Amino acid sequence: MLENLSAQELQDLKNARVLYYDFFYGLFVFELLDEREELIKKQISLLKTSPLSPEGEENFALLEKMLQDNYKALKEEYSSLFALPFGAKQVGIHLSHFYENCVGGESLLKMRSFIRESDIRVQTQTFKETEEHIGFIFGFLKDLLQKDNDKLAKEVFMYAKVAMFKLISEIQERKDSKIYATISYLLEDFLKFEENIFA
Repeated sequence: MLENLSAQELQDLKNARVLYYDFFYGLFVFELLDEREELIKKQISLLKTSPLSPEGEENFALLEKMLQDNYKALKEEYSSLFALPFGAKQVGIHLSHFYENCVGGESLLKMRSFIRESDIRVQTQTFKETEEHIGFIFGFLKDLLQKDNDKLAKEVFMYAKVAMFKLISEIQERKDSKIYATISYLLEDFLKFEENIFA
C-alpha cells in the first residue's frame, strides 16, 4: 500500500496517523480529559477535514457538537462506561480483560516486554494505569511512529487490535453510550485503516 507514495506523502501519512493515535490517547486516558479539552476540539476540527469513511464526516460533526454543548459529559460518560457502571456491564479497557478475563494477566507482561524493546518509558506522574491499558497503547503507538519504529509499532498493533475491536463492541453494546459510541465508530474506521497499513 505504501510503496507507491512519495517521501512527502509518506511523511504526511505518518503525521496523520500520529495525530489519530494522539487523539484516541487523549480520549481514553481519564487523567488527560480535563487538560486536553482545547486540544481535542482542535484535533476534531483538523481530522474532520479528511475522514476515513463517509460516515466519519458525520461522526466528527456529531462529536464536535456534543463536546461544544457539554464537554463535562465526556468525563461523566467515561466514568459510567469504564469505571463506575452503576448496574450496567463495565466496558473493559485493559488487554487482559479481553484476552484472559482478568486485569494484570499475561497481556501486561507482554506489553512490558514491548516497552523494554523501545526507548519509551511510562510517565507515572501523569499516567496512573498499567501498560496494558488501551489508552496507554494508543499513546505508545503514537510515540513509536514518531520515532520511526514501525516494526515494533506493527507488533504492538497486531497484538492489541483484537482487544481494541472488542472494546468498540462493548462500547456500542451499552445503550447509555452516546459520546463514546460516536468515538468508537471513528476508532473503528481508524483501526481498519491501520490494518491495511500494517498488512
